[in-house]
Amino acid sequence: MSGAARERVVFLGGGAVGSFAGGMLAAAGIEVVLIDGWPEHVEAVRAHGLKVIAPEGEIISHPQAWHLGEAYRLRGLAPDVAFITVKLYDTHWASALLAQWLPAGVPVVTLQNALVEELVAQTLGWGRVLGCVGGGLDVLLRSPGVVQRSRKRGSTASPVFKVGEMHGRSTPRAERIAALLGHADRAAVTTDLWTLRWEKLCVNTMTTGLSGLSGLSLREVYLREETQRLAIRLGAQALEVGRAAGFRVPALFGVPAARWGEAAAGSRPAIGETMAALAAFAGSLVEGGISGTLQDLLKKRPSEVEFLNGYVAHEAERTGIAAPTHRVVAELIRAVERGEREIGPDALALIEAAGS
Repeated sequence: MSGAARERVVFLGGGAVGSFAGGMLAAAGIEVVLIDGWPEHVEAVRAHGLKVIAPEGEIISHPQAWHLGEAYRLRGLAPDVAFITVKLYDTHWASALLAQWLPAGVPVVTLQNALVEELVAQTLGWGRVLGCVGGGLDVLLRSPGVVQRSRKRGSTASPVFKVGEMHGRSTPRAERIAALLGHADRAAVTTDLWTLRWEKLCVNTMTTGLSGLSGLSLREVYLREETQRLAIRLGAQALEVGRAAGFRVPALFGVPAARWGEAAAGSRPAIGETMAALAAFAGSLVEGGISGTLQDLLKKRPSEVEFLNGYVAHEAERTGIAAPTHRVVAELIRAVERGEREIGPDALALIEAAGS
């Protein structure tokens, strides 16, 4: 990615994350190829460009948009890096597609919400794979060719994008990839990808399922006392499962990990501290932003529950740790997917009663 040649980047997955990041990079003058399986989205970007709506305003960028059936064109493209931005349950086939058509040696970055690097490496090899933890994106694909972000640029205390090598060392290629993502929002290299992965998993599982099941916006989930209490319980359980699995997360939302366990156990000072941290985080969100889980359920699509609350529940069972709230959240999301229950705030009472 050095020299005078124009940088070239591929995003396999043109959903909210891929479209936002790809759109921002394309607007910065980088050659971006966006590959997606939604024909209407691809055609809209081709015809009118990609509209990126953010609190700072709107822009129209012009990445190349390819249908999945055109992925063979990658063999002659020689990009600098490829990002996997598909849904978590599509990771396996996405990796196989890149293995088939992406030129050897091109690094592949998992810009997704869970621990999927091993799945990708099984197909592409560990040496080609990097992970990127994206925190504080809060993006929504509103319609074909239109992506919206509900969070202000630079509003988080830490970088939004954290790029890491599997072996935990900082490398020139990781630095170059972080510099590219810096066109979308603040980015940096991490030498502790796995800790950040579990931290992000904890944060996601504290709120995305509650939003999805209740129909509340993310801002409401962070601000309402009933959802704050459930989020505390979910966070404490995820941290405990992580410790049993070998992950040591020092803090969530700036609050030491131990305090979340104390809050879940009923300590009033710890409850006050953790609730205040959740409310403070809501300050960086704009009204109306909803979780990815709620987006999926409203669109009648499969959710990523098996990689989020379902994954924590599975790891809890494997390690002998109790995580009943995650289990209940996962079961209720599956019931919504099957059409057996509706989205609504009554789910919060069910989680409160069954997950204690």
